[in-house]
This record gives sequence, structure tokens and C-alpha cells, in this order.
Amino acid sequence: MVVKTVLTALDLLASSVEMSRLVGAHVENVYRTAAGFLFKFGQGFVTITRHRVSLTGLIPEKTHEGAETLRGLFRGERLTWVGLPRFDRIVEFHFETGTLVVELLEPFNVVAVREGRVVWLLHSYRGKDRELKAGAPYTYPPAVFVDVLRAGVEEVAKAIDPSDVRRSLIRRVGTGPEFADELIARAGVDPHALAAALKKIVDDVAAGRLEPSVCIRGGAAVTVLPIVPVAAKCDEVRRFDSFWVALDFYFGPLELEAAKASATRELEQRRRRLEASIQELERKIPEYRGEAARLKALAHRLLVYKYEVEQALAGSESSIRVVYVDGTRVKIILPEGDEVEIRRDVQLGRQISALFEKAKELEEKAAKAQAVLDKMRGELAKLVEEQRKAEEKVKSSVKAVVEREWFEKYHWTVTTGKRPVLGGRDASQNESIVRKYLKDHYLFFHADIPGASVVIAPPIEDPLEVHQVAQFAAAYSRAWKIGIHAIDVYYARGEQVSKQPPAGQYLARGSFMVYGKREYVRNVRLELAVGCRRDGEAARVVAAPPKSAPLLAEKYVVVTPGNVEKSRLAKELAEKWGGCNVDEIVAALPGPSRVSEVGKGSPLSWEEIREIFKSW
Repeated sequence: MVVKTVLTALDLLASSVEMSRLVGAHVENVYRTAAGFLFKFGQGFVTITRHRVSLTGLIPEKTHEGAETLRGLFRGERLTWVGLPRFDRIVEFHFETGTLVVELLEPFNVVAVREGRVVWLLHSYRGKDRELKAGAPYTYPPAVFVDVLRAGVEEVAKAIDPSDVRRSLIRRVGTGPEFADELIARAGVDPHALAAALKKIVDDVAAGRLEPSVCIRGGAAVTVLPIVPVAAKCDEVRRFDSFWVALDFYFGPLELEAAKASATRELEQRRRRLEASIQELERKIPEYRGEAARLKALAHRLLVYKYEVEQALAGSESSIRVVYVDGTRVKIILPEGDEVEIRRDVQLGRQISALFEKAKELEEKAAKAQAVLDKMRGELAKLVEEQRKAEEKVKSSVKAVVEREWFEKYHWTVTTGKRPVLGGRDASQNESIVRKYLKDHYLFFHADIPGASVVIAPPIEDPLEVHQVAQFAAAYSRAWKIGIHAIDVYYARGEQVSKQPPAGQYLARGSFMVYGKREYVRNVRLELAVGCRRDGEAARVVAAPPKSAPLLAEKYVVVTPGNVEKSRLAKELAEKWGGCNVDEIVAALPGPSRVSEVGKGSPLSWEEIREIFKSW
């Protein structure tokens, strides 16, 4: 059985059904990853790679570079439809102003279309049947299969040749080998029975009746399907609640390897060049040493028999036998039987000295080569370690999407008395928390400056806890962005807060009237703790008043208004902490900051935190 490396049309149909839950959601961002693209919607992520198009809970290392055009085209756009235009490995995302087409074919392509014309594409393509390029009308690849999404059982049955059902399922119906084998295992070889089985499975998948499964053989995953495999010889069939989770399980390692290869491509090339050089030196050094030893031994033997050789060359009787080769060179045979060729026109002593010199040169050459070899081996060891660290960094950069609690979409924290606190991230959220969560006897906090987060909390008697909530409200206000280091914060009971302005006045979105007496916390210092916590595989960024930070984070910093941009500081903290998402750290920081303190805590369990917020 061939290991699956790309989704089939049936797989893509199942995936598109799951992605349909995003219809109505807006694209929040678009990223480039080593394996492809990542679209962030308000309700989830979609990964687009040459292997698959699906929802995903795995967020690899990502960048804005390479996704600028797609982001410009689709960020903020509302998804209106997602699905297959026909039973093929093509999926479309329809937005209000355009369409994104993904072709999981050869060549793999991603195409942005507006008003029927290509406005951006991953790869230009020219074949005998169509041409894809910017500015040209978008056309689908030629349809060579019966479209089983629209064809009835009879039409599908007519396309199946009874004499070769497997081939016709693959070539005429577009099932691919895997699905063809599954159909034959279920329905036999009768064309009508096969067509009926095919239509039932396709209709079930299109209706969302999925049985996500991964086939395990020899300890490795060999395929993933939206149905339980029958034909595949599996040692184990692992079942999943959602197809995209099965796809993450199956394709995650493949995409991780692609990411590793991309991140270490230059290192790998350097490593191969270095290994080739090392192999060459390892071959040359013994040759140099062997030749030096041979020449030195020859020089010693000639030195021992120097007198006899000279006598033999002069024609006198000697133990050396001479064979004339030509006018300038002779071959002599030493008493031990060794044959040596020497020159007649150069003194033997000079020739012996030359042999010693040549041997010395080769020994020096071998020694230098050995030094270079030792240095190269050291460089290779460093390179291997650098490559290992780069691969580990890629591996550790892949984050599982955390299932968020309802309160995590707001600014949230807890006090040292374990009371929950909520704050709005923008004017819309200010409206939301007041409308949904501010009870009459709860407290409403606001920095005494226009442009601040509304912060609410249950009744609090302890002045220290009141001060902590006031600090939280002060931090998420415009005071931080303009560099003020202390500000007054007022608070009132929920029953005093209203959206009803005085006669003749207007309240902007996110603004409220507070009637009656306000209590003030004066000169609240602007400082906030931002930290990272781990809950199993999930890493979360948390924010808190400095006093309560140890209850929420294992590692944290206390920041105050400063001149380090949020994105730069977030990257530094993400690298230092390891695991927490840069974007989430950016979202937690109120504005340009500086670190005034570094701390560690023993945080409450996530279950305890969830219990604290159940009071709402």
C-alpha cells in the first residue's frame, strides 16, 4: 500500500464540509509557513499546503513575508462559501469580493480570483489545455471524470467498465486508487452496485456523516480517510472525532519535516559540502603518508647500497644488477629483489636527498591535511549541533491551538483574593462586558482619561484588591500609550452605569454614563505583569497586576511605559520563555514598554481559574 501524501477528492470533500463551519467568519490574518499558507479566522485556522487543505489545530512557525498579497486581498473579508466545484482535488473559498482556489494537483497551486480573472497565483502555469497567469481569466483543469457530486447512480454506473472496474473507477470516475479499492471491497465488481456504494459514501460525507480514521501499519500511519477503511490492511485503525484532527495527526509530521528541511536547507548544504571535503581528506591523508613512507624506505635502501650502486653503474662487479632502460634512466635490482629506477645523469647522492625531501614534503602535507581535517570535524560537529537546534526550534515552534474559555477573548485576570476581573479590548468589547456581565452590585472601573478599557469585577471589600483592579484598568488605557506613569482610576456600582446620555447629548460606542457618586483610587502607578503559563500541551499568555502575577504565571515580567515597541519586546519574551505565542504577548502588552522586574510564580491550575470565572 502506497503511503498517502495528498488528500483525495473524497478527503477534500470531507474537509470542505468541516471548513464550512467558518462561513460567516472574517479572515483576521494570512501567514506564510514552511509548508504553505495559514489563514486565521475568528473561529479557527485553515492550513493550505501541497498535502492538504483543512481546519487545523497545529500552528507552525509563521511569517508575514510571502503572504503580503494574499493578506491584502483577503484580510477582513467574510467567508460566504467553501466547497468543491466538482468531485476533484480542487477546493474554493468564496469571499464577498473574490475567490481563493486551491488546486491539490500537479503542480500544486493557490489562485486568487476576482471578477473571473486571476489577480494573484502561487505558480504561473502553461499547459496544452489552459494557461494560468496574472490578469488572465481563471479556468479549471479539463474535466476528465464523471462529476459524482451531481451525477446519478445510473450515470456513474455507465462510466464503469465491467471488464476493468478498478481502472475505470480511477480514470473515469476520479476515485483514485485508494477509494477504488475501498469501493470494490464493499460492493464487489458489479458497476451498478459500485455506483450505488460510491454515491452513498459521497452523499454521507457531503452531509457531514464522517468516520475519521487513520490506518496504522508497522507502527506508522499509512493513510487517513473520512470513512473506516475496509480494503486497507491495517494493524490498527485509530478513530477520531473530527476529520481535521485526524489530518493533523497524519500530516503534521510530514509538514514538520518540510518545515525542518526549509529552515535548515542552507545548513544542510554546508554540511554536505563539509562532509565531502572531510571524506576527500580522509582518503588523501593515508595516501600522502603511505607515499612518504615508501619514498623514505627507498631512500634508506639506496643509501645503504650507495657504493654498490655506483660500482654497478661504473661497470664494476657488484651485488647490484643493472638493466638499462634508455640513455638517461636505468633500472637496478637490489639484493633483496626490489626494482628501482634511477637517473644516470644525476648523482646518486642527490637523488637520495631528493627522495628524503619529497618524503618530508608529503609528511608535512599529511600533517597539514590532518590539522585541516581535525578543524573540519570540529566545524562539522558544530554544524550538526546547529542543525539539530534549528530543527528542534522548528519542532518546538509548532503550537497546538488552545481551546479558549469564554473569558479569554477579553482582558482577564484574578486578584490576590482570587476574584475574577474582566476588561474590554476595544469599544465593542466594552459594550459587551457591560451588557452581558456587569451586574448591579458589581464594580465598574475606568481610568480617568478618554480611551480606556472598561474593567469590571465582583464586589470587593479589600482595598488592596480594589487597587489591583484599578491598576489593571489603568494599564489598559491611553495613559500607557502617551507615556504617563500614574493616573487616577474611578469605580462605581453597576447600577450606576448607563448607556442613557443626558438630554441633547450623544454617547459614542464603548462609552457610558456613570450617575451618582464615584469612588477614586488616586495616582495609580501604571505597571502590569505579563507572563507565560503551561497547561499540559497548551501555553497561555496571561496579564495581571504585579501582586497577583504569581497566581497566574510560571514566568513573568513586570512592565511599565517605555520605549521598546510591543512587537520587539514580545519576540524577546517569547524566545526567553519558550512556548508562548508572540502575537498573544503583543496583544497582552498595553503599549511600548520597558521591563522593570522579572519574576516566577506557582500558578493556580487551569481548573481553579475556570472555577473562579464560573461566578459569571
